[in-house]
Amino acid sequence: MRKLASLAGAAALMAVAFTAPTAQASEPTPAESRTVSAAAADGKLHAWMDPYRGGGHCAWSGAIRNWDYPGPGCPAMRNLASSVENRGYAGGYDDVNLYYGEDQSGAYACLGNGDMWLDLSLGREVFSHGWSWWDGYGESVNNNIASHNWTDSC
Repeated sequence: MRKLASLAGAAALMAVAFTAPTAQASEPTPAESRTVSAAAADGKLHAWMDPYRGGGHCAWSGAIRNWDYPGPGCPAMRNLASSVENRGYAGGYDDVNLYYGEDQSGAYACLGNGDMWLDLSLGREVFSHGWSWWDGYGESVNNNIASHNWTDSC
């Protein structure tokens, strides 16, 4: 009986000594990945010509009525953006309506504060706000943004 108790004790000791290390933290969820990879707020809407923040780039702090004339240092972006990111400051008017037409007209899609759409070419984001008869309603946002305006909520 004593031998059996000694063997059981030795087995328990060995089990503790050779236990595999605990598993590492699980992979981050998509929301956590987005938060970790997002750039710091700078008060601007950013747009790139290619998916995943590639190609020509523009950044605006205010509303733009026509992305053909975005301003110094920015290429014309009308109907060319395939990646957008809202780096607005949290608070009032921190979301962005992206419009199908110039002068904030037609159907629109709303990009929330801190959100990004890295690959619009996938066709997941569509102009879904507004009336069904408005220009652009139901169309893909990819290569179809003509203007934008800051708003208080999506």
